[in-house]
Amino acid sequence: MKRRKQPFALFLIMVFLSAAAVLISMSSRRQPHQTTPSRYTGNRTVGASGVSLPYRPSTSRNRTNDAAASGTAERGRKPNEIVLSFAGDCTFGTVNGDDSAKRFPSVYRRSGLADYPFALIKPWFVNDDLTVVNFECTLTNAAKIADKQWHFKGAARYAFLFPAGSVELAGLSNNHSLDYLQAGFDDTVGNFRKAHVPVFYQNVPYVTAIHGVQVVIIGDCTVVGENTTVIGGVPQRVFSEIKRYKKPGNIVIVVMHWGSELDRIPRLWQQALGRMFIDAGADAVVGHHPHIVQGMECYKGKTIAYSLGNFAFGGNSLARYPETFVLQLHFHVKDGRASAIAASIVPCWITSNRAKSKVGILRNNYQPKPVFGKTANETVALLLQRSAKLKYGIKTINRVIGL
Repeated sequence: MKRRKQPFALFLIMVFLSAAAVLISMSSRRQPHQTTPSRYTGNRTVGASGVSLPYRPSTSRNRTNDAAASGTAERGRKPNEIVLSFAGDCTFGTVNGDDSAKRFPSVYRRSGLADYPFALIKPWFVNDDLTVVNFECTLTNAAKIADKQWHFKGAARYAFLFPAGSVELAGLSNNHSLDYLQAGFDDTVGNFRKAHVPVFYQNVPYVTAIHGVQVVIIGDCTVVGENTTVIGGVPQRVFSEIKRYKKPGNIVIVVMHWGSELDRIPRLWQQALGRMFIDAGADAVVGHHPHIVQGMECYKGKTIAYSLGNFAFGGNSLARYPETFVLQLHFHVKDGRASAIAASIVPCWITSNRAKSKVGILRNNYQPKPVFGKTANETVALLLQRSAKLKYGIKTINRVIGL
């Protein structure tokens, strides 16, 4: 004779297991380390032969920081691989004070999600070693504005969107960091500190250690437009930082906010400068500002991505150019030294909204999404088409998620 089931006991077991799973997941998240603020004195407007994506779904794991970096294997990841992710322009705030229903603050409030802008791409960010985005905005209550056309300003609490979305590092070298002058910039840095999110910008690189290897992210800005029309002292500053930090076996990445909006091909001075940074010792160059995707080069076995395009960009309520991608740089670690092994991409769109305007343009809901199938093919084709215009443009893509 069969024993009678005990539904209540089973219910208690299920509750216990669910609670345990939540606690394990919460305990595995890394707390990113902090960067000491510094005054921004910059511009007032202020061998991969192809591309592959060895994405391996795994549980969230405990990442390393400056104090704890020891080369210990992280849960779900090989101890001899470093993966760094880079995404393009992110803006969380009002545009010239506009907080209407279609702008980011209103859309975010309606979402009710703490990680809303990064919710759909978060699995990739969780499974890397460091996620870096360009934050093209301010987090301040300052009222005095710079003498320019567009001003972006968000609430201090938006800094917490970054750790919620598994984004560990924010770049502030761009032409909107001083929209609300030095006071606004200082507030922004301070608000990121409160959220335990380090930042980097001109003359203030980010330095950390991953698997016992020093990783340095250098940032600078020179754009055409928004009252900035010359390169100025950018090359000298960046060369100086590369010389200061580059050592045998470490990783130095230069992140540039540069060029002209909507240029499909980077300007010749950008191409020359990107290659010069590699010649000076940089292990990769990553760019943004044009608001659209530009091509990639493999120069001397190292990656130059001239523009990643927009990402979670609150500066436009329409997604006229939706294509973007997350760039992932892969390094092999042996005997405490790192060497580049691959560059990979996650094809994305800057919006997950299917609604369109009256003239047929996608509406921007400021929530990027990875794309698959035909849409991924089209995004990759666009990248390759624009890469073909470059002297050292990539010609093949080995593996892309979703294809």
